[in-house]
Amino acid sequence: MNSSFAVTLTGLFCAAGLALSGPSEAATRTYKIAHVNHQGSNMVLVSISPQFFRGSSADQNRWYTGIQQCARSANLAGQTLLVTNDNGRYRYYGPNAWHNFMNTIDLNWFNARINKNLTCNF
Repeated sequence: MNSSFAVTLTGLFCAAGLALSGPSEAATRTYKIAHVNHQGSNMVLVSISPQFFRGSSADQNRWYTGIQQCARSANLAGQTLLVTNDNGRYRYYGPNAWHNFMNTIDLNWFNARINKNLTCNF
């Protein structure tokens, strides 16, 4: 079942490198997500652009925090984790405590579980 969620987050830094200062400069992004429960843990896995990994650590943290807040505002339970296909390479971003699990899955696992879209207004 696909469903869309929308939430407004203004004043956040977009990964595209744009500092947004207000609603008139807002950017909307829609992400494919897999909202799953795996072995008793809820997860919100969000497909992002590989451009995410080209930003600085601070930029990555700001973008991650924005997506995390968007998922929470859409009442999606669980840990937010970002995944991408970077020139055929599976990459992810999230808390260190989840890295062992993220190393056990791949994009095929993620793609088979996509079940929602998450729309965020930054």
